Amino acid sequence: MAIYTKKRLFSDGNPGQSGISTTPQWVKITKTFTDFSAAALSNSISIYTLPIKGYIHDVKIVPTTAFSGGTILTYTISVGINGSTTKYCVANDVFTGNTTVSAVHTAIAGMESNSATADIKATATTTVGNLSAATAGSADIYILVSIVS
Repeated sequence: MAIYTKKRLFSDGNPGQSGISTTPQWVKITKTFTDFSAAALSNSISIYTLPIKGYIHDVKIVPTTAFSGGTILTYTISVGINGSTTKYCVANDVFTGNTTVSAVHTAIAGMESNSATADIKATATTTVGNLSAATAGSADIYILVSIVS
């Protein structure tokens, strides 16, 4: 169910094309360390299906529990698409001690396709220690989206 806040609609999850209108609304997606777990330093996962003619106005990543564990020394999350993992939000530090509301916003707003849906991805990256070593961490990813008429 959508609620009205700050003159914009807000929706949890992925409401799909039927839940998105020409009025921009925030979509909230929560991801934890287990969603990104991989025996690698980087992992991209699907977080949202942008509808046909969907337009991303902004993206914000808010860590709610710091990501940490094992030999991990850094942990960032970015939002983009295949081939451009930081297209909509640059790498945001979500490592231990950083649970402040981070306002890392999109560098490039835009639409992916007039004729097909698009897979929006979040990418977690560490520099030391595989993502599978993480034992804690959660972040809310907010996407401000509308349909271009």
